[in-house]
Amino acid sequence: MPAVLASSLLAASAFAANPALSEAPLGEPEPFRLSLSLEAWFPRLEGEFTDGPADVDVRTPDLHDSEPSFAGALALRRDRLEVALRGFAFATDGGGAADAAFELGGLAVDAGDAFTADFSWWSVGAEVTYDFYRPLAERPTPWSDARDGWKPAANATDLAVFALVSADLNQFERTLANLDTGLSTDANETFASLAVGVGFRLSFDTKPSMPLIRRIDLGAKAALGAHLPLGGGDFGVGARIEADIRAHFSEHVAAYFGYRYSGGGFEGEDMTLEGSLQGIRGGIHIEF
Repeated sequence: MPAVLASSLLAASAFAANPALSEAPLGEPEPFRLSLSLEAWFPRLEGEFTDGPADVDVRTPDLHDSEPSFAGALALRRDRLEVALRGFAFATDGGGAADAAFELGGLAVDAGDAFTADFSWWSVGAEVTYDFYRPLAERPTPWSDARDGWKPAANATDLAVFALVSADLNQFERTLANLDTGLSTDANETFASLAVGVGFRLSFDTKPSMPLIRRIDLGAKAALGAHLPLGGGDFGVGARIEADIRAHFSEHVAAYFGYRYSGGGFEGEDMTLEGSLQGIRGGIHIEF
């Protein structure tokens, strides 16, 4: 393993030192690239809990605040194929005097009752993407021949359209306590989420006009799938949307800013949620 790591580092150093190596010889795939993304995400819980006698908006138990959360991804890429491990962790709490009566998880809270509530959602999973269309590449697809008279696009512009498939585990925990009656309830649910989708990535060099930034990437992706409870309950439809702009300050370091939405119908035995996490995000991307 140390020998493999050393070989990989030497290859990466040679790649950075010699720009001519940035394009693999025709017929050979690009070298493996490992990357790490670390970000601060500021999502807000939206939607309704539906495990009571009536749908309860997340604002009612005061679980609607935007919260700083951690998210990250570790990805391995070669040529057009990328495999990534990713996840996030979110938690929020609330409480006070109830403006109106509501019931969650079998616990009733009357108007004016003092209560506390908290909710957490963490997710971990894997995603595989494949660039199936690159019209500005010398070979638009791996199975096509090099184009006669091909010339690189201006400003090293590149466009990739990719397909993706993902599998995730989503875990929820919610507690609610009525301080006036001394009663409380809690619920835990775990869901397996499977999704397919598409996305694009557009990049171009900016160093001639912006000396501090050598390249800009614009990207977005969307996926649609199902949430399957690991226990009693029923499956629900879900969706993910991500978009960002990325500024590369060097060959290996970039900063990015964007937006993420993750949600759908989660129908468990003890807790059901028709809702989502959505908000802005920003972070740093490092390639090794």
